[in-house]
Amino acid sequence: MVQSVVNQVVSRYYKLPPISQTTKKVLEFIDDHWSAIEVRQFESKIHYYKALANITDHLLQCLTTERIENPPLFLYEKFNMNMDELGSELSLTFEVAEWSGNSFIIKKYLVDTDEEMNLLFNNMISVFCEKAFGQLPERIEIYSLMEGKKETFIPTKKDVSGGLEYLNMIKNLLQEPKKYLKTDSLAVCKSCSYQKRCYEGLI
Repeated sequence: MVQSVVNQVVSRYYKLPPISQTTKKVLEFIDDHWSAIEVRQFESKIHYYKALANITDHLLQCLTTERIENPPLFLYEKFNMNMDELGSELSLTFEVAEWSGNSFIIKKYLVDTDEEMNLLFNNMISVFCEKAFGQLPERIEIYSLMEGKKETFIPTKKDVSGGLEYLNMIKNLLQEPKKYLKTDSLAVCKSCSYQKRCYEGLI
């Protein structure tokens, strides 16, 4: 739910003309969409207000520190591409991509991040951009909004080969479902507000 709020705020902010991209607008957008989130969806009231404070503070910093002069190259756009190396189609959504000289910058705004997922995202983006556009991004920026951290990657050809290896591994695993083991995730499910909807979708 919080990630959905972040996506909507970022999307609406980037659609504004530069003169309207203000702190006030960010606060308005957060207020508009946060109202859909209920306190009961969090561990406690403290957790709820801490999340709200962190997301608000760090979104403000990320979005308003640098002035955006031009419209984004991509804004929450989904691309599909046939990958000959995989013998299948790859689908990827670019949240924010901005022009940068002769190249472009990819930005991703997340509630939480971890090192392994950041590296995986870097590899996936590198593979897709190399194959679809024939060019790697100048850099990839991943923002962790709960912690207020930004991690920057400079993609290389090595990331492309690493990404292809990972995708091939995933493809092979998906073709052999017997290797999967169902785990007991009831502890997580019981605290999820979408438990019923999720369960119905599995029947």
